[in-house]
Amino acid sequence: MRTLFIAPLLGIATLLLPTMVAAQNTCADYHKFNCQRSSDKRFSQNGQSKSAALQVGTPTELNIIVYRGQDYRISLCADDRILGEAISIRLVEKVREATDEVEESTAVEPLLDADGNETGASQETRTKQTRRVFEEVEKVLWDNADHEMAQEVEFSCAATKRIAIQVVPPGTESKSKRSDKQFDIGCAGILIEHMPTPGLGF
Repeated sequence: MRTLFIAPLLGIATLLLPTMVAAQNTCADYHKFNCQRSSDKRFSQNGQSKSAALQVGTPTELNIIVYRGQDYRISLCADDRILGEAISIRLVEKVREATDEVEESTAVEPLLDADGNETGASQETRTKQTRRVFEEVEKVLWDNADHEMAQEVEFSCAATKRIAIQVVPPGTESKSKRSDKQFDIGCAGILIEHMPTPGLGF
């Protein structure tokens, strides 16, 4: 009897699988069709460009590498009906910084007389030890909150470094009040373009 019930269930699962996969891949190429390319034809699309499904109010980030001697243009496109128009974007470099941490310790030691015998009394001794600790610190390179919430930025790279593109979709007022979180998810894309930095001067 059990096999009679398993067979229909497997059939339903097989039918639903393509639909579930299609739903997951809806946002996969969003940046290719929705982000506006630069009018400067010297820019080429960078392979680090990516699209994803984002949830209202949930921060996310894309880690990329930018190379010395290249100009970059990074632009964001999103489903503004769900995610809102003024999406927060920051370019952040994560660096390891060393700090000195002082540790204090206290020990109780017996007092000794001139012959080296314990007197029955004791004293506290305090010692300090310094050790070097490394912490990851975020250095903000660009924040669109300081640039009228611009959804794109261009810059020249003077040194190769790893940076993070941090994105926070605020959502629209009507969407943010909904209790059903599945309706607060929309597609977004980060389009990265690059070209060799043009030589200037003589």
